[in-house]
Amino acid sequence: MRNRFSILLGALLLGSSASAESAQLATDAVETKYLLFQVCPAMPGFSPIFPPVPGRMALTKEQLADFARGVTKAIGMTGDARQKLGFTIGPLCFDMPDGEIRQWMRDAFAVARGNDVAVAFHIDDSMFWGQRKDLLSNPDNIETADWKQIPNTGRRLDWGLKPTKAAPQMCFNVPAIVTAVQKRAELIGAEITRELPILKAQGKAHLFAGVIAGWETQIGPDWETGKSLGFRALAHRGFSEKRPPKDLDAERVSVVKEWIELWANLLHAGGTPREKIFCHIAFTSQGLAPEKWATTGAQKARFAPAEVAFSAAYRPGFSTYPEGTTFSQIHDALAVHGGPGWISAEGVNVSPTGMPGEPTMETYLGRIFNHGGVLANVFSWGIGGEAQRTNFFRLATESPECLAAYSKFLRGEKLAESAARRFSASALQEKMHRIQTGIQGYRQEAGLMQKLRMKSLMQKLDSLINGKKWLEADQVADEVWALISEKQMK
Repeated sequence: MRNRFSILLGALLLGSSASAESAQLATDAVETKYLLFQVCPAMPGFSPIFPPVPGRMALTKEQLADFARGVTKAIGMTGDARQKLGFTIGPLCFDMPDGEIRQWMRDAFAVARGNDVAVAFHIDDSMFWGQRKDLLSNPDNIETADWKQIPNTGRRLDWGLKPTKAAPQMCFNVPAIVTAVQKRAELIGAEITRELPILKAQGKAHLFAGVIAGWETQIGPDWETGKSLGFRALAHRGFSEKRPPKDLDAERVSVVKEWIELWANLLHAGGTPREKIFCHIAFTSQGLAPEKWATTGAQKARFAPAEVAFSAAYRPGFSTYPEGTTFSQIHDALAVHGGPGWISAEGVNVSPTGMPGEPTMETYLGRIFNHGGVLANVFSWGIGGEAQRTNFFRLATESPECLAAYSKFLRGEKLAESAARRFSASALQEKMHRIQTGIQGYRQEAGLMQKLRMKSLMQKLDSLINGKKWLEADQVADEVWALISEKQMK
């Protein structure tokens, strides 16, 4: 029973289910393809590209222009209406006041026009809202881990080897939250409506790359207990402990999809072209082990599995930190849905753990643009300024090999996808598990020289892992497992 939310949702969407305008725009030669670089003007815990100016916004128009010019100078071109260089500004989150977002959007459009680069906007739909005391003060707006409806302790952000704590997971279908989305979507839509005619009059409509409606949208686990959430949303859909849904996972997946559709439909109602609205989910592992509580596919994807990305209200978008089968999983999901145009909403050619991704940046981009991708939003260019020039994310973004790949794309040349062996964090983890399981038996049966050989290899393996030399570690792990397997076969 979904009466309360369905009535409110129907009213907000003005009676439209988006069936009149499909988001599955064909990706042919007419549609511009974008290579964008994310600019984070103000995000807690994220190293800024530029130091904030006292008494001013976290990112000024001049700083944004410096970023655009810096990227253009490094790459050497901005492309044309077929392949275009640009930047994405975000997160546009609930913690930011309306006036600040309005000014950032106007500055971003001005910088795009003035420097012949494209611009997109990345919305944080639910992570950073800790300053919204008007919303946080009401427990009904905060998700829960069971039918007792006790608010969760915080949202877990897996952005590296150690998780980061954010504001509590919000409940997606309560009236106050839906109203807040409506107001924010109207503001963003109004600014786009204001700017698009200016771009079109100047023959520069292709400089608007679109809006990414969400930031790895999900219902994450509780920070302290690790338990899965979503019971507040289930209660607002008419369920209870005595009347639970037949499938808890499927019901929560529906909550997430309806949340993204709410944003997308309201953005469209506010003036954003349907084909320029994208979602952003992260259903692949990205090199990170799933939480112990996650036992089903939906739980491992935090209730945003691949199928959530496909809707008439928006076009599919994914995080693309490559980990072994990341791109093949995305390509498979796209094939099931007819191969629609899609975007890499966030990513770079390395995993958040520091483990390597595809053999080259050209291969990484090829996995996107050679397979129906229309936009790649590359993270980490310039983060931390000069102090973090050797940050592993930046090394995977700003190297000479990367710059050559960017230029090749912008020239419209075919991107080559290397057939070299791809590193897989999950495969290495599985090898290490097999080694730990089998090494005791090996030590009991092996001779002295074999034991010495194994000891040397294990010391080398530990050193390589501690030094984050993943490719070399993977090769040594193969040697170790070959010795164990040979002894087991005898």
